[in-house]
Amino acid sequence: MKPPMPRLSGSLSSHILGHLGDLGAFSLVLDPAGERAKAGGLTYRLHQRLPGWYDETSSKTFRLNAAGATIVYTKDPLVYKEILGPNQKHFTNGDAFRKTLGYLIPQSMIVIEGDQWTRVRKVATRAMARQMIDELPVTVGETLDKLLHVPDAATENGSPVAPLQLDPAELFTRASFDIFHKIMYKWDPDTASSNSEALELLNSAIVCTGAVGDRVLLPFEWLWRLPLPSNRRIDAARDAMRAKTTSLIHARMATLTNADVESLDLSLLDAMIVAASEGKLSEKELIDQVQTFFFGAFDTTSHTVAILLNHLAHNSRVQDTLRAELYEAFPGGYKTIPTLEVLDQCAYLTHVLNESMRLTPFAVAIARTCVAPCTIHGYSFDKGSQVIVDCSEASKDPANYPGQADLDEFRPERFDEVRFDKTVTLPFGFGGRICPGRKIALGELKAMCAYVVMGWKLSRQPNVPFLMDMTLGLNMREGHGMLNWESIK
Repeated sequence: MKPPMPRLSGSLSSHILGHLGDLGAFSLVLDPAGERAKAGGLTYRLHQRLPGWYDETSSKTFRLNAAGATIVYTKDPLVYKEILGPNQKHFTNGDAFRKTLGYLIPQSMIVIEGDQWTRVRKVATRAMARQMIDELPVTVGETLDKLLHVPDAATENGSPVAPLQLDPAELFTRASFDIFHKIMYKWDPDTASSNSEALELLNSAIVCTGAVGDRVLLPFEWLWRLPLPSNRRIDAARDAMRAKTTSLIHARMATLTNADVESLDLSLLDAMIVAASEGKLSEKELIDQVQTFFFGAFDTTSHTVAILLNHLAHNSRVQDTLRAELYEAFPGGYKTIPTLEVLDQCAYLTHVLNESMRLTPFAVAIARTCVAPCTIHGYSFDKGSQVIVDCSEASKDPANYPGQADLDEFRPERFDEVRFDKTVTLPFGFGGRICPGRKIALGELKAMCAYVVMGWKLSRQPNVPFLMDMTLGLNMREGHGMLNWESIK
């Protein structure tokens, strides 16, 4: 049988665009900036409606009409583990996401398929495995020192220094950008110091990630080629990103020419360049994988740490407990953390990160497209149907976390009380397409969190509600509003 479908309003827009019409898709195309400011982007609007649709259909799996196409949403592990695991041969990466990203990065491993995907994925996975990231806390510390520089003294002219007011989403966008490039290229763009050239590159990246979120639910290329100011802006940002990436790669190629690569500490980029020189990647594939790594690391990391810090600012008990654990392990402060391996031994830090990713996962959904008809747990999937694994709702479903009645609360201790099925929330995907950079991402998140908590007491401003919204990047979440940062150094 087919999954159930929620009712449509019967409006003209719903007759044309189905459930997307009821979400205001027409208005968003005509006035994207105004409509986003008023009621959020299309992805955000859709995710706001999901709980109601699950209730209306009385099912953990339902389907939507998306301009005549079928989108199946599921938060049922019995269904999505089959889709991502044993039955993955019947599915491929979501067509909508592949089209959207492919417009920006045509040879990305997320876009390509078949033997080409297998070859490129193998090269990328091996390059990732060669990276030595144990000193990541040092790289993170150097970057955040520049972004969060305060006087060594706790007072200024005899008076206490007022807490800083900073938006972590904006702050860690720069930090993630710089840290990624240090790892990827052994190059510091130094947006932390407001380097103008680097900030232009960063702004181009923000425009491109925004385009993905804007377009993924209306993946019609003819819309993107209309002579609209927003389209021209995205095309210009895409071209600027590609030109800069190509320039960096060529400069690094020149450095590696005739070098004894076996004796070098190869960066991730170096390892990919070596693979290209051996004929395992074309130059276009090389450029596009570098850009893929960038989009996967920069947007996800910055927004994940931003929402994590919002949780800590909103939950002073958790923040104090985490700070106590970190100072017990490293009494001399953050700069005495020797390696990532040692930091990984802080169990409560791991629980805090896991709880943030459970309650507000940065990968709120995993998209797949059915390429061969199949039946999974009684539901039939037709060729061409889009399937969305709803990680966000699955992570708050009591059926997936037995004995937990407080899943809407931020309580990291739950991970110390009982073992949970780690495949419920899927922060880095599942199966053969799991994120190859997950180890680097987790290390960076832990190091960033430790740096902030050991140096700052975070709080939210009075009478400002803790809001979360879907960003217009790669479907990530962002904590809204400024935080108060009180130095405790």
